[in-house]
Amino acid sequence: MNSNLCDFSNSEIFVSEWVDPVVNISGFDTCGEYVETFWLGIIGPSATWAMRFLARELDVFPNGYCLDLNDTAMALGLAFRNGSGSLERAIQRCATFGLVAQLPQTLAVRRRVPSVTKRQLLRLPTTLQHSHSQLFAAS
Repeated sequence: MNSNLCDFSNSEIFVSEWVDPVVNISGFDTCGEYVETFWLGIIGPSATWAMRFLARELDVFPNGYCLDLNDTAMALGLAFRNGSGSLERAIQRCATFGLVAQLPQTLAVRRRVPSVTKRQLLRLPTTLQHSHSQLFAAS
């Protein structure tokens, strides 16, 4: 999936599902415990909430939806500033880690996310590294 930057000069953007056959089978629910336990420490709370918000709306609108960035920012306690606000930074952080893809007027959002990489895992506390090892040893 392409990761060009979105054009945030408009306060509306279209959101669709990022269909990834491999991750859709082997990945984890965006709104599930895995994201909260392991991805949160990697991407931070604002990006985690933004990603979950975007994915949850796809449950209601599976063919995609038009997102009002001002309303979304307010709902998440963030700011939208046509490219420089905390919502835009949260979305960009998700894109940096391959959890959303940015196209000029569209965001493609994963409903299932891949596991964190070994390198990302090393940024987490030892207890979480151990929990992650146990999770994958059991599967």
